[in-house]
Amino acid sequence: MKLGVNSCIVKEISGKGFSLDNLQVDFIELGFDDSGIIKNEEINWEALKNLEGLGVEFTLHAPTADGKNLPIDLGVYGKEPVKRMEKVIRIASHLGAEVIVLHGGDIRKSYTKAYVNTLRHLRGLKPIAEDHGVKLVVENLFEGRIGALPHELLTFISEGFELCFDIGHAFLTSMSSGLRIDEFNVIFPYTSHLHIHDNNGSRDEHRPLGEGMIGFSYVGRVVELTKAERAVMEIRRYSGKDSVLPNVSFFRNMPDENFSRVEKAEGGSKA
Repeated sequence: MKLGVNSCIVKEISGKGFSLDNLQVDFIELGFDDSGIIKNEEINWEALKNLEGLGVEFTLHAPTADGKNLPIDLGVYGKEPVKRMEKVIRIASHLGAEVIVLHGGDIRKSYTKAYVNTLRHLRGLKPIAEDHGVKLVVENLFEGRIGALPHELLTFISEGFELCFDIGHAFLTSMSSGLRIDEFNVIFPYTSHLHIHDNNGSRDEHRPLGEGMIGFSYVGRVVELTKAERAVMEIRRYSGKDSVLPNVSFFRNMPDENFSRVEKAEGGSKA
C-alpha cells in the first residue's frame, strides 16, 4: 500500500503544514483549492511545472460542488460538468497521475435527478479518462450527496468503477442515519483507494487519527480488509505537528500482512 497526504498540509504546495522531508510519503493527493493548478478556471501550466519539480507521485481529488476553483457538481444536468472534468483529466495526464477521486452530485430538489445525472456523467467520463491513462475512483460521501450509502456505490461498481472508501464520511453516515458502519464492508472488495481522517461524529472535521472518535483500531481493520493500493491521510485540521507525524509513523510501521500493531496503538477511540 502506498501512503500519501492531501496537498493542504504540504508546505511546498499550500504554504502551510509540513515539508515533504518531514512527511516522508509516497504521493500527494492534489486538491484544487490549495495547489494553484487552476487559475480563472483555466489550467495553470506554470503551477504544474513547479509541481513536477517536487519529484513525487500525484493523485488528484477532483473539485467538489462547493470548491472555490472550477467547482464541479455531477448532480446537475448539462455539458458543463463533463467539460470541467475534462480539464481535470488533462491535468492528471500531464502530471502522470494514475487516479482521480471524484464525488457524486449534490442532492438539491430531486434525489432522482441528482442520481441519474451523476450516473450519466460518470458513464461519459469513463472512456475519456481511460483514453488518457487515468482511472476515475468514486468516493463515498454523507448526507446531501449521491454516494452516501453502500447500495448507491454498488451501482457504480456495476458500471466498472473502483471506489475510494472515505472512513470519516462512512462514520458520519453511520452516526447520522443509524446504519451500522460494517454495512460498508460490502464495498471493500472494490476499494482501491482510502481516505483516512477522524471526526467526532457530527462534522466532517478531517482530523488526524486520535483527535476524534474513530481511532486507530477500526482504520487498521479497514486497511486489512480492503487491501487498497493507496491510502491518503486527508487532514485539514489538527492540534499540532505532534498529532500528524505520529499518524504517518503508525502507517509506516504497519506490516503489509500483519496488523497486530493496530490493536496496540494508543490514542483515539474505537469505532
